[in-house]
Amino acid sequence: MSIKTKLNLILLIVGIIAFILIDVLNNIDARKRIFEEAYQKAELINSFAMAARKYTVKTMRPLAIKIAGKGQFHPEIMGGFFVARSISDSFARSQPGYSFKQATVDPVNSSNKADAQEIKVINAFNLNPDLPLQKGIITRDNAQYFYLARPVVAKKSCLLCHGSPDFAPRGRKERYPGPGGYNYKENSVIATFITYVSLEEALSKLKYIAFKNAILGTIIVLFILVILWVVLDRIVTKPIRNLTSVAEEISRGKGLNQKLEVSAKDEIGDLYKSFDRMRKSVVKLMKMVRK
Repeated sequence: MSIKTKLNLILLIVGIIAFILIDVLNNIDARKRIFEEAYQKAELINSFAMAARKYTVKTMRPLAIKIAGKGQFHPEIMGGFFVARSISDSFARSQPGYSFKQATVDPVNSSNKADAQEIKVINAFNLNPDLPLQKGIITRDNAQYFYLARPVVAKKSCLLCHGSPDFAPRGRKERYPGPGGYNYKENSVIATFITYVSLEEALSKLKYIAFKNAILGTIIVLFILVILWVVLDRIVTKPIRNLTSVAEEISRGKGLNQKLEVSAKDEIGDLYKSFDRMRKSVVKLMKMVRK
């Protein structure tokens, strides 16, 4: 294998390793930005849903009770969770990939039933009461989502509707006659407000960009290697080949009077000068032998 081939092979390996490292680091940074952006979106949606719930509880519910009377229950204007979920569902229909849910282990409304992954989130809140939120990546329906979850703690006021079913508002029992949503314990985490933001589109774009960068990087590496191949051939390989040919001639006693000249002012030039001194020494030696 020639020196030029060895050098280019080394450069190729170094170039590939450098390209892979840069691509991996860029990919990690891009994924980090995707997750940060997803967190900001989830936080915005969660805050909006909570604002809708708070407005319902503070403003709409007292007015509805005043108009409809105590004992009545109309979740569309009295249920803070119901209103927040309805608004979020309407938003999700116009903006696919986003969803908000009050996931509950034992819900009043079956649509709020927590799945296995959401139950794990609720259990984690119960095990660590000081945990303000949970966030991360979760797989649902073979797709990746970023989730942001906050605990729903049963307060004393919540037990008016979610304590003993005997004391629950009549309208609530008529609307939801099932056994769910009762016997909650004060200060226990009974649900989680969880927001989902789809990562599929962003990750698909990231894969496309990574593929495009891989193709572009390969072309650049090959282009640089071609340039280096030509440059090395001109400034290293060709002078060494010429010097090898001259050395071969000198070893046969030929070309002793031909001066070795090279314009390079580097190690190659020094090598030529050394060979030329050797040539002169051989010529002097041969003259001495003849005498």
